[in-house]
Amino acid sequence: MWFDQGNELFDFCRTSFFAYLILALPIFVSISPTCLASKEFSAFRLQQFELHGSSYGTSGSLLNLETRILPGSPMVSSPRRCYVVRLVDLTVNMYKDLLTAQVAGIVIIVPADLSSISGEIRDQIQELEQAMLSDFTTVPVYFIQETQEVNQVYQTIKESAESLGAASSALQTLFHHVHGNGVQLVSSLGSPKVMSDAQILSIQGALIGTKASRSFPILISTHYDSMSPAAELSFGGDANGSGAVSLLELARVFSHLYSTRGTGAGSGAGGSKIGGRPPNSILFLMSGAGHFNYQGTQKYLEDQVDSSDQSDLQDTRLVVCLDSLTTNPEKLFVHVSRSIREGTMLNTFINNLKKAAAHLEPSFTVEVVQRKIRTENLLSWEHEKFHLKKINAITISSSESPSLVKSSMLDVKDNVDTENLAAKTRIVAEALAASLYNVTEVGTAFSGSLGVSDESVNSLLEFVTSQPRSAQLLAGKQNKFVQSLRNVLARYTHETSLFTMKPDKRDANLVFYDGTSGTIVAYDVKPAVFDLVLSLAIASYIGAVYLAIKNFSLIYDALSYKLSSISSNHTSTTNGTSGHSSKVKAQ
Repeated sequence: MWFDQGNELFDFCRTSFFAYLILALPIFVSISPTCLASKEFSAFRLQQFELHGSSYGTSGSLLNLETRILPGSPMVSSPRRCYVVRLVDLTVNMYKDLLTAQVAGIVIIVPADLSSISGEIRDQIQELEQAMLSDFTTVPVYFIQETQEVNQVYQTIKESAESLGAASSALQTLFHHVHGNGVQLVSSLGSPKVMSDAQILSIQGALIGTKASRSFPILISTHYDSMSPAAELSFGGDANGSGAVSLLELARVFSHLYSTRGTGAGSGAGGSKIGGRPPNSILFLMSGAGHFNYQGTQKYLEDQVDSSDQSDLQDTRLVVCLDSLTTNPEKLFVHVSRSIREGTMLNTFINNLKKAAAHLEPSFTVEVVQRKIRTENLLSWEHEKFHLKKINAITISSSESPSLVKSSMLDVKDNVDTENLAAKTRIVAEALAASLYNVTEVGTAFSGSLGVSDESVNSLLEFVTSQPRSAQLLAGKQNKFVQSLRNVLARYTHETSLFTMKPDKRDANLVFYDGTSGTIVAYDVKPAVFDLVLSLAIASYIGAVYLAIKNFSLIYDALSYKLSSISSNHTSTTNGTSGHSSKVKAQ
């Protein structure tokens, strides 16, 4: 009976090609690759900008790649290979090797708690960040912040790398590739474009003295922006959040002096030995793009000195720049670019600064560092911009040399000692007051409620570090943070004004690119080699089906003959058995 049904099946196959597809469908559906899961993360691209005609950062942005992990996987040059590595594991040499190999992408996992990183790992990261911002590459480089989901994706890639490492033969390696799962990363960003509408804003505030003429012998300057390889991770607690906070606090305490009646030195309110409104005015400047060779300061000087006959700086005898004040807790370095002459306000202020430190914080030391300007293209300190305009200027910092931390994502608020920042601001305030009033007694100008407040410093630091301040993110005329910064300075000064710098396309000293942030989607899929194996299997199957169809008559005849033989043998056996049974019955 069932032999007859088999013949009917072969007749169906002979007349229907689609029967083969029906038989094959369950096989390939069961082994075809599928996206097992997907996760989406916020990602930040390595900065891209041009400064004085040179390109920095990366121009790459496209990711649609299979991933490997470092350390743990061999580093190979591949247009389809993206490497994922934790920031704490990545060294400068490893990073440069990846760029040399022209890998298809680099994704760096940033720890959730940056403030806890210290010691050798911190130095390693800062050195790496400096290398990233000093070179230019076309390899897409992204940063993603560590989360539970990011760790799960990292663990999947790690397990895949470990399984491949455990393979002892080529066949085992192939089996692991086919059997295991991989991760594919896809970015949402397109090709970056020049920010044609970028504008850098600098804010000036003035406290007006009792003189009829606008005389500004002293200018307090700082830049408010921050810097790191990832624009959205540039919070700049020390560089230059500390400088911005110190300037705002100085404006606050000096606003009390400029709100009092009378002139000259005497017994002031709150126990101050200096009282009365000063005869001379004082300027405050908060410039933008300080980490880009102080382009905001450059524009301000061009507007004030080069293009104006009635410059506010025509009587300026001292510019005090504030930068990175808390790196070294018990040191203040005064950076100058020329020798200090006796009898100048510069000499008087430095002496007053040393006296104020000795009086208020005896454990602190004040050291003068003299360094000539090496090149105008890339300056080390802001005061050098003023020096090139023949204005006496200094930079006060806790760093003896331009520190790597000035361009680091590790520079967060939690690493800033607000009490130390308040103490150093207090020293600068006393030295400025003594220089303004031209008195020899230093350290008694501000006290009580009129003095520098730890609470005020902490509140200002919270405000300044409340968002990333990379210059690209603030490069807009209506930027809310810059407007808020102006409002705070306007609260403590008599008048404020804005200076706008729009990069000139004909002379591109500074060019910003957009596409600083986007999303990366991680797909948990079969690796690329699985596609190759599956393609070979499908090709083999199709070839087998083709040969079977082409030679179906031969196969059919052979199978029919075989089935007929089996059927004949079965019939003979059945008949023989029946005859034997009849003979036994007859007996």
